[in-house]
Amino acid sequence: MRGLFCANFASSRMCWTPCRAVWCGTCYVPHPLDRFYKFQPSDEDGFDWRPAEELQRHEHGRDGDHLHTPFQCDLCLFRNLKFRNPLSTDPTDQLLLCCIRRANLDAVWGREPHTVQATLRAVTQLTTQLCHVGLEPALPALGPHPVEDCCGLRVAIAMLLKSLEPGRYHATYQQFETIRKLRAGFSNVYMASVIGSQAMRTVGGDRVKHYLTYSPMQSLWFERFSQGCLRRMGQDVRQDWAITLAAMGALMQCFDRDWEVATTWEQRNEIAVCAAYSVIAFCGSFRGNKVFLVDLAGLRKYWRELEGQEHAIVPLLGRYKGEQHSRYHLVPMAVRTNSGLEVKLWIDRLVRVKEEKGHMQGPAFQDGRGVLVSARWLEGKIMDQL
Repeated sequence: MRGLFCANFASSRMCWTPCRAVWCGTCYVPHPLDRFYKFQPSDEDGFDWRPAEELQRHEHGRDGDHLHTPFQCDLCLFRNLKFRNPLSTDPTDQLLLCCIRRANLDAVWGREPHTVQATLRAVTQLTTQLCHVGLEPALPALGPHPVEDCCGLRVAIAMLLKSLEPGRYHATYQQFETIRKLRAGFSNVYMASVIGSQAMRTVGGDRVKHYLTYSPMQSLWFERFSQGCLRRMGQDVRQDWAITLAAMGALMQCFDRDWEVATTWEQRNEIAVCAAYSVIAFCGSFRGNKVFLVDLAGLRKYWRELEGQEHAIVPLLGRYKGEQHSRYHLVPMAVRTNSGLEVKLWIDRLVRVKEEKGHMQGPAFQDGRGVLVSARWLEGKIMDQL
């Protein structure tokens, strides 16, 4: 039971020799073509002080890995996908073998070393104790496996290949949070397919449900692969910095200064859109994308009805806060906050500049053509001011 054991045998569909491959765990190392990213934690000075055994994580297999994770050797998995043996002269076959080896290593490293050691020790003790009374352990068979991709290996390979593409934060790889979307895409198609929709069963009520499915994305092997891949790649989370009250006040002063010197309608429209968006998002504690739900017709309506009042109403049109109807979600705000942020002033300026061009309906944050501005354009304008 030690080492890594592949228990596949020849199938009636195949003509090659049965596979009974056994490796020493530490001999199962990455393919020579392996250039997949591995996260290396370090302190703020870039110094990595972890022990030597920690540096070898994801770099080899371990004795007993096949006892807790479904394991097939590279050759068997290649045959399951291609229904033939790999060619040593074909670079495509070699790349596929590289991906298979990395997927297998990520899968077995979905469990920590002490868990693998504990499983191996328990199985060894079980076998030894039963041998004392002449009994075999009668453990469940580890093979043979079907000659097909029943564990989601294709999607795992696609995720690994996508990870080699340039990402948003890094020029040499994409993060796990990006590549895992391939799994979600396959799962959605599977549930919409004939086999997926017929086999799916649900447990639960109208609100909370648990789905029973044969999707390979829910297999034990793919769960182990996802865990191991995430642990190997790590997560580089870069949250947006919060805007302080002092910075917000300075930002609105910049917009106010630009408004005073603006000479054309295009300049005033750009300033009013950016400033009104900023003050509504900040004072309403909105997520950035929710501010685009502000409706111009509703803004004009409550702007007139509440003239002279101590508060302003910001109407959001659409689904918000879990609501399923499409009526207004009204958010009251102070005309002027204690910190000096002029909410009503910028709503007035936005409404008036829109009415100059005859824009009476549609999204409040629109360009000169009446089209909703993009978040990228708005972010660029606001960040320039910051």
